[in-house]
Amino acid sequence: MKDMKKIVSPEFTECLTKWESSPSALNDYIENTFFESCDFSSCSLAGKEFFAVRFIGCKLIGADLSHTDFCNAEFRDCDFSGAAMGESRFDRTLFCGCKGLGTTFAEGAFADVRFEKCNFSYANFSECKLRSVLFAECDLSDSALSSCKVKDLLLQNVNLTKADLYGTSFKEVDLSDCALEGIVLSQDLHELRGATVSSAHAALLLRSQGIRVR
Repeated sequence: MKDMKKIVSPEFTECLTKWESSPSALNDYIENTFFESCDFSSCSLAGKEFFAVRFIGCKLIGADLSHTDFCNAEFRDCDFSGAAMGESRFDRTLFCGCKGLGTTFAEGAFADVRFEKCNFSYANFSECKLRSVLFAECDLSDSALSSCKVKDLLLQNVNLTKADLYGTSFKEVDLSDCALEGIVLSQDLHELRGATVSSAHAALLLRSQGIRVR
């Protein structure tokens, strides 16, 4: 296990109430609520605040969740594909077994967030603030992670194939068990200065610079 400061998990201090109404009945501030198998596809939840909430098996395909705040939140087996979640804030949040093909998180803020066994290929995380964030066994192929501000980022067995990493510093980030084929970097590879990569990655990166490796 790679070393990292402890990520604070979501906390639920009260019994959660199961949501039984339609999406239009949601208030601007929602707390201590449990959503199961709800369909919010193409709905607008923009600008709302969620505190101490669980979403289990929910569909948010194409939903508008921009400028939305989530604190002490858990998403399990949810589908965010095509959702607009830009400029949203996530604190103490867990994403487990979720799908978000082409989801937009651009300019979002993530603190104490875990992504576990999720598929966010083609997702846009550009210009995000990522503090104490874990991606474990996730597919981020063809995603955008450009121009992000990163602190205490942990990547474990992540597929970053063809991901756009331009302008994001991965200093002190261990990428040794991640797939890095075809990643987009600056010409001088400064994004990877201070990062840890495998010997196979090093050979791949050298070849990208026109250096032959035997």
